[in-house]
Amino acid sequence: MGKTQKKRAMRRHNPVRVPDSHLQHGLAIAAASTSETKKKQVVPVIEKLGSNDVQERIWACAAVSNLIQNDSSTRRLLQGKNIVGILISCLSDEVEEVVVEAAGALRNLCIDGGYEICAEMFNKGILEPLKGFIPKISGILTQLFTNPKGSSDSTRFVYEFAENTITLFWCLSETSNKALNSVNQLNLIPFLMAFLDPQARNKFPITTLTAVAQCLYVLTEENPPVSDEIRMNAAYINSLLGIARGDVEKSVKSNTVRQDTVRVSSDVKMVSLRTLVCGQYYPFQRSQQTYSRYRHTPQYTTTPLSFPCFLS
Repeated sequence: MGKTQKKRAMRRHNPVRVPDSHLQHGLAIAAASTSETKKKQVVPVIEKLGSNDVQERIWACAAVSNLIQNDSSTRRLLQGKNIVGILISCLSDEVEEVVVEAAGALRNLCIDGGYEICAEMFNKGILEPLKGFIPKISGILTQLFTNPKGSSDSTRFVYEFAENTITLFWCLSETSNKALNSVNQLNLIPFLMAFLDPQARNKFPITTLTAVAQCLYVLTEENPPVSDEIRMNAAYINSLLGIARGDVEKSVKSNTVRQDTVRVSSDVKMVSLRTLVCGQYYPFQRSQQTYSRYRHTPQYTTTPLSFPCFLS
């Protein structure tokens, strides 16, 4: 599969725009000034990513996300300083806060940088630490669901960690066929579907569920090994059907203006979640047509979802 790369449309001519040729001197001065300013911002961030002080490493990972926001020139400047390789090494940090912030920074780089930076991450071995996060996240969620009285901070912490990790899998799956095949080998489906189980999904934020649904949407597109794995499991199909029908709880209680805004935002996210889930049925339909073409009746399974702790 891999995400289809399309040529960008040329910008339309603006007849009232002042040509850049009239502004060359001013543009050159502004570019030089901006470049120097950005370099001064980037250098301490790079240095602190390798600091012995835990708080400085956490700050530096968070600073990367802030610096690249809507700023492609700073992102490219950071890329030139091997920010991708440095952040990937931070995924193996012994401090969990550093790992989560590094995963968040890499996630933002993926979204902002597109195929180029995702390919760089794949080539620099990001899947190696990411695959180790799957049992780690599962174990933490097991403890949280077994002991619901845990702190809200630790709960929010693991939800953010899970969302960042799943978003990275999603972005990498769209990078190339080679990356997709590598992700296929990680057997992510039981891990992802456990989030969508009827007795577990209402415990997660809508943003986490949407990241899971988006990842599944990408993995099932023109990818028969994954789409067949889901289609052949009755428990998986029932979970997806429930979400498509709107069987997901929302917790918005007040009627204040602020809560009305939250409610609208939540409704939009819910529609997005259901749309992504519905979009996964097209690959299943095509897969079914392939089976019927060869007059083969598939044997459906009722294998329970991977993490029984989610179901308690």
